[in-house]
Amino acid sequence: MAQRPVTGSPAESVRIPRGIERSARTSEIVASSIRAQIARGEFKPGDRFPAEDELMEVFGIARTTLREALRILESEGLITVVRGRHGGPRVTSPTVEHIARMYALLLQIEGVTIDDLYDSRAAIEPWLARRFAETRTPRALAELKAAIEAAAAATHDGDGTAFGEAAARVHETLFEHAGNASMAIFARLLNELVTGFYRTSGQAAGVTERKRAVRSYRKFSRLVEAGDAEAAEAHWRLHMARVGANVPRGRPLELFT
Repeated sequence: MAQRPVTGSPAESVRIPRGIERSARTSEIVASSIRAQIARGEFKPGDRFPAEDELMEVFGIARTTLREALRILESEGLITVVRGRHGGPRVTSPTVEHIARMYALLLQIEGVTIDDLYDSRAAIEPWLARRFAETRTPRALAELKAAIEAAAAATHDGDGTAFGEAAARVHETLFEHAGNASMAIFARLLNELVTGFYRTSGQAAGVTERKRAVRSYRKFSRLVEAGDAEAAEAHWRLHMARVGANVPRGRPLELFT
């Protein structure tokens, strides 16, 4: 309830206090406490939680409340509950695939189209391509070339599935070595969704598109190796535009059917 001034006399003004908000469930409070500890690094991936009885005593809660809190954290990808005598909850780290599923679900509910998603990807990746060229390292170049040669081999063998995996790896290498972690994670999310769309829809690049992509990847690699960041960015923007021309316009992003 919004605060509202109430005037008694010209010399005084009284404010109505806010109404009492309904408190969160105990299980949500417990989940929030554990989530914060994981975020702060007090728990590391692989760490095992104490036994249920000990956790119940620490939080002063019933077993059902504790298990509900653990289910919340498990659904967020923060823990996994191992069954059996030596099992119990263990800390995990959310994967891009896990986050991408939640993101994809939201986008599909909102009616987002595949070309809308691809446009976001095309806006981000050229900037990352520039950063990749600016911060290139021998390791980054080696990983990029390995992914490109895997794409070339798949193209030669006519293996569309292997080509798709190698092409995704080219993009992932670009993200991982661009030197901006937050943008890289977002770009990986978009890449995962676009890849998932093609996998689900059964659409795949034809032989001509694969050969063109390999040539484009190799040119990008040469520009990066030469340290020409401006040209690398411009080339990757052109590459994304060419691929984007084949993206179906107005088609809903349907990863959950």
